Amino acid sequence: MLEVTSNNIHKPADAAEVESLAAAGQFSVFAIRVWSSAAKQKMPVDQALGRLFDDFRCQSALQLFDECMALVAVSATRKIEIGCCPSNTYVVADEGMLLTCFEALERGNSDKAEAVISKVIISPLTKAFCRSAQMYVQNLNTAGLSFVRPVNLSVVNT
Repeated sequence: MLEVTSNNIHKPADAAEVESLAAAGQFSVFAIRVWSSAAKQKMPVDQALGRLFDDFRCQSALQLFDECMALVAVSATRKIEIGCCPSNTYVVADEGMLLTCFEALERGNSDKAEAVISKVIISPLTKAFCRSAQMYVQNLNTAGLSFVRPVNLSVVNT
């Protein structure tokens, strides 16, 4: 995986600010970036991300997340670009692709998730990735983290 370091304050085309994402999106972007950096340093995933997952009460999601990231790392059909913590305040394209996949799974759209991930990993592993990713998303949801922002309702006086 290629780590994209940027101190450029200009917004990349079609990129969302990490802070604008729903809770699971922000959590996942940070985890993706830390995972990528830890993998380069050959640091155990528990050491790199264990406390983060503990703090958010989703420790059971860590192994699933690691499995998803490892599948992407070993089966990518091209270089995967990941942002560098904390210098990238915007979502890098491949982070966005993973978030799109996770969000599709949260919404129950496995066909869309498979189509998205099949653009970057070898096709025989798309279903395996999506199985692990689905369980990762469910674990985050159980911990109260969602990829979809809740609809804000307000009372209107008539």
